[in-house]
Order: sequence, then C-alpha cells, then structure tokens
Amino acid sequence: MASLGTPLPIWRSLAPRMSRDIFTCRQSLRNQGFVTSSVRQFASIQSPQSRKIQSTFFTDKYRQFFTSTIRRSAPAPAAINAVKEAGAKVSSSSTQISDKAVAWWLLGSAASVFGLVVFGGLTRLTESGLSITEWKPVTGSKPPMNDEDWESEFAKYRASPEYKQLNPNMNLAEFKSIYYMEWIHRFWGRFVGLSFVLPAVYFVARKKVTTPMAWRLFGISALIGFQGFLGWWMVKSGLKDDLFAPGSHPRVSQYRLTAHLGAAFTCYAAMLWNGLAILRAHRLMKDPVEGLKSLDALRDPRLAFFRRSVAGLAAMVFITAMSGGLVAGLDAGLIYNEFPYMGNGLTPPSSELWDAHYSRHEDRSDLWWRNILENPSLVQLNHRILAVTTFTAIMALMFYTKRSPAMKSLLPRAAKKGMHGVVGFACLQVTLGICTLLYLVPTHVASAHQAGSVFLLTWVLILGSRVWHPSRTAKLLQMAIKARGQTPLSSAASPIKRV
Repeated sequence: MASLGTPLPIWRSLAPRMSRDIFTCRQSLRNQGFVTSSVRQFASIQSPQSRKIQSTFFTDKYRQFFTSTIRRSAPAPAAINAVKEAGAKVSSSSTQISDKAVAWWLLGSAASVFGLVVFGGLTRLTESGLSITEWKPVTGSKPPMNDEDWESEFAKYRASPEYKQLNPNMNLAEFKSIYYMEWIHRFWGRFVGLSFVLPAVYFVARKKVTTPMAWRLFGISALIGFQGFLGWWMVKSGLKDDLFAPGSHPRVSQYRLTAHLGAAFTCYAAMLWNGLAILRAHRLMKDPVEGLKSLDALRDPRLAFFRRSVAGLAAMVFITAMSGGLVAGLDAGLIYNEFPYMGNGLTPPSSELWDAHYSRHEDRSDLWWRNILENPSLVQLNHRILAVTTFTAIMALMFYTKRSPAMKSLLPRAAKKGMHGVVGFACLQVTLGICTLLYLVPTHVASAHQAGSVFLLTWVLILGSRVWHPSRTAKLLQMAIKARGQTPLSSAASPIKRV
C-alpha cells in the first residue's frame, strides 16, 4: 500500500495541468444511471456495522469526493418523474385499446345481423310474417311439437285478417311452411341478442374493452332489445283490419316496418363501425411513428371535402334504404313497372301524386306529408329520386377522385380501393332495383335488392373508416412515441392544420 501511495502527490500536482478528458470514462457516463441505481441500492441494504466500518475506512476527503460524484451522475428529479410518467402512460395506453377479439366478435355479430335483415326480407316477400299471432319472447322459442299444438297455432292464424282475405283455402301443410319461416326469423333474432349480450358482459367484466367502448356495447345491447319490441309492434299492426280498407290486401304499417328496418340498419352499422375502429387502432399501434404520420396526412384540408362527401353518402344510402321500406310496406313496387318512365311521363300526374284521398283533416293541412308517406305513387317516385341522386353522387365523387391532382397524391391507396367497392355495389344495386321493378317484384330479385342496400352501406362505412381521423387513437400514438424516446410528429410544428 505504501508503494502505491507514494506517487499520489505527484499525480495530484499534475492533474490540474492536464486535460479533464484524459480522466473521463465515456462508458461510465453512458452507464451512469445504472451505476447510480446500483450504488443507491447497495447503500440502502447496508447494516449499521458496515456503515461504521465505512466511516473509519474512508477519510472525510474521499467521502466528500465519492458523494459529489454520485450527485453529479444522478439524474435530475424532474427527469426521473418524466420517465416514470411516460412509462405509466405507455403501460396504461395498452389498456386504452379494446382487445382484438372484441373487434372480430363485433364483425361476426354484424354478419349475423346482415343475414337476419336479408331473411327478414324473405319473410315479408313470402307473406310469412303474420303467421305467428302471439309474441312470447321465452316460451315462443320452441315450435309446435305435436299435432295438437299445430292445430292450436293454425286456429289462431285462421282468426287473422290475412287468412280470411288472402289465404282462406290454406291447409295445415301450407301453414307450416310460412310458420317455420317466421319462427326461424324470430329465433335468429333471439340468437343475435344472446350472442351479443352475453359476450359483451364477459368482455366488460374482464376489462378487455375501454370505457367508451363499454358504453357503446351497452347501447347496442339496448338497441337489440328495442329491435325485438319493434318487430312485434310491426306484426301486431297487421293483425287488425282497421289499418287497410275492407277487402284490400292485409299488410303491416309501413311506418312500423320502416322503423323496424331502420333499427336493424343502425344496429348493423354500429357493430361494423366499432369493429373496424378497433382493428385500425391495433394496426396503427404496430408502428406508432408511421401510424401517426398517416393519420396526420388525413388531416390535410384538401381532404376535408372528400371526408364530408363520404359522410353524406352514408346518410343518403341510409335514407334511400328507409324509403325502400316505405315502398315495401305499401306494396308500391307493384305499380308503374317501367323505368325511367312512370306511365306517360317521367312522373305521374300531379293530381295523382297529391291526392286528397290520403288527407284526414278537413283543412287539408296534412295533404303533403300524408301523400309523401302513404301515397304509393309518390312513395315510389321519391324512392326513384333518392336512388338516382345517391347513384349520381357516388359517380361524381369517383370522378372527382380520378381527376383531382390533390386526390391522386393525398388519398391513401386503401381509400381508393374502398371507393371502387362503393361504385361497384352502387351499380349492382341500381341494376337490381330496376330488375325488381320491371319483373313485378320477384322474390329472389327483391331479396337480392335488399341485401344490396346493406352491402352498399357496408362499403361506404369501410371507406369512411379509412379516411376519418380518430383523435383518441392519435393521442395514444403520441404517448407511445414519447415513451420510446422518439420524436413525435408534432401537430403544432406541422404545416397541416386541423380541419
């Protein structure tokens, strides 16, 4: 120890004259956080005896040098808090995106609702909807199991206006065919409800969904239950003979039929939209930097018109489909079976469109809206106008995306493919609608026309999910980038403004 201690005064006297870089260890500086934490951990586990030995071993001068070194190498409290806060945000951000299994379950539920809508159209076209004259949500799940039960159900149907005026010669075998159609439709509705509500409770209980998504699942569940009530409310209107003129074709209320159809479309759109949103959030979180760049690119002001146009298309497709529900409820497709003319012109005579027969007030104050909603001629004309307007708007938007230089450079490739899908299904839907009219509403063509409306709405929503800007997902991406020590794409520094 003496031999090692003799040169210390010489190095001590020469040290101030030498460069400080000679005595600097680069690797130690890079690892100073690890060293500091290790020293602190070692100091925290020392016993009083070891501390006493340390005080006698080190001189006050060396202890002062050792303490100052730790202080210089230790990170600042503000930096430590920032790192902890970033880490906490990152760990919590992973729970702020619903599980992928929830997305696939939502899309599967949407597919089930899609099939239910199509099968419901078949039930209406085959005149099977009024075959079950009672609503038993629980006990009605089981069909008649013996001849006595079948005779009981057939007796109830024979008391309905539909049997007396439309099917007075129907036998039991024919009744069974329409009964099973309506029973399958109702059983499918119960299956949709149970297959949605029970998994929703599970996902919420296991915290696999975010709080906003949990409230959305609750809203969809309530809408499914309300949809079942609307179905029976619609059927009940067809079991009374005060809705239609004596001797006319028994039917359900077109208002209740449209409400039932609208609730189904809304339920389907909610499931599809939320499922696509979850999948998109997971896809963007795989590479937060690129994901944030792609989202910021969608905020370009030159894309604002396109985004608004897609939202307008979704509204137009929905409204056109609901006008189709009025056409179906009034059997308005069985008149004026030509296109584009309606009789001797593009429109029927104004006296036929605004017939005073449909007004119920002496002052004729309800003449205009009752004809719009209850006059088969005007209802069909309105459906034609809405369909042609929607188709024209879709084609105009497609032409805009092809001709506009800004759209060519800014619109993502996925959005361009989605636009092609919208155009394709719009052409198919118009073709099916014209064929349904020309061939006097054949069952298979009319059912395909109803399915085409759902397909068209689906592709418009898919296109919307590819061009909308999810602000909540963008915040999660920024948090993930900061936690990784990368530089996020700041919206304030970017020339792109929020629109």
